Amino acid sequence: MTRERRPAAPAPRPPVPRSNEALHAPLRPTQSRSGNIDLLRVMTVLCALLILGAVGLGVGLAFDKASAQKIERVNLEGALSFVTREEITVALATEVATSLLAVDLASVKDVLEALPWIRKAEVRRQWPDTLHITLEEEIPIARWGAAQLLNQQGQVFQPATTLEQQALPQLSGPDHSELKVMSQYQEFNQLLYPLGVRIRDLTLKPNGSYELTLTNGIEVRVGREDVLERLRRLVLFLESEQGRDLQNVQAIDLRYRSGLAVAWRPVISGMTPGQDPPGSLVTR
Repeated sequence: MTRERRPAAPAPRPPVPRSNEALHAPLRPTQSRSGNIDLLRVMTVLCALLILGAVGLGVGLAFDKASAQKIERVNLEGALSFVTREEITVALATEVATSLLAVDLASVKDVLEALPWIRKAEVRRQWPDTLHITLEEEIPIARWGAAQLLNQQGQVFQPATTLEQQALPQLSGPDHSELKVMSQYQEFNQLLYPLGVRIRDLTLKPNGSYELTLTNGIEVRVGREDVLERLRRLVLFLESEQGRDLQNVQAIDLRYRSGLAVAWRPVISGMTPGQDPPGSLVTR
C-alpha cells in the first residue's frame, strides 16, 4: 500500500514589521544628518546677527562722532572787493553753530546770496571739520535810480551805499525796464567807443524815447524810433567834428528823418543866459 505524499509546507515568510517600525527604522541615519544641518543654520544666523549688531554698533558710534564734530574752520575762496570776511562771519554765525554733518548747505547758500554784493555762492563739506565756500561777487556796471546798481546781466542790486560807484554811468527808466536800458546802453557804447566817447547818463522816458548825456556834457535826444540808426548819425557828426572844440556844443537832437540839430552854448555866442542858444540843422 503506497503512501500518499503531502506537498511540502511553504517556507516561512519573514515577519512583517509593524507600521511604526517600518517607518522609523530606516530613517534614523537621515534624521541625525538633518539635525546637524539645522544646527549649522542656527549657528550661521546667530553669527550673522552678531556681525550685523557689531557693524550697526560701529556705524552708530561713527554717526554719533560725526554728529558731534563741530565746524572748526570756514574756508573762503574767491576774489572779494566789496565784502569783508567779518561781514560773512556775522551773516553765518547761526548757520555754522552746529556740526559739519548737521549744517544745512542750502540754507548757508541762501544766507550768503542774500548779501547785496554776493552774486553766487557754492558750499560744500570738507571733512573732518571744515566748511568750504566759493563766492562770486557782483560786478557793478552802472547806477540805477537813486541808490541801486546794475550788474552785467542787467539785474538790480542795492548795497548799503553807492558812494564808491559814483563814477559809473547813471541809467534810469520805468519799473522793470532795467534789462532793456542796460542792453541799449551796451549797444550805444559799442558805437561810440571807437571815438573815445562815453555815456554818462542814459534815460528811458515813459513814452519810450531815449535821452543821454555824454561824458563831455553834450546832451543827446535820440527819440524812440530807429534809435541805433540815429546814433550812427551822431557818430558820423562827431567824426566830422574831430579836431574842433566840441565843448561849444550844448545839445544834439537826432529826432529828424535825416540829419540832426545842434544847439550851441550861449556863452560862446556872447548871448545872455536868459536867451535861447543859437542852433543849426546839419543834414547827413
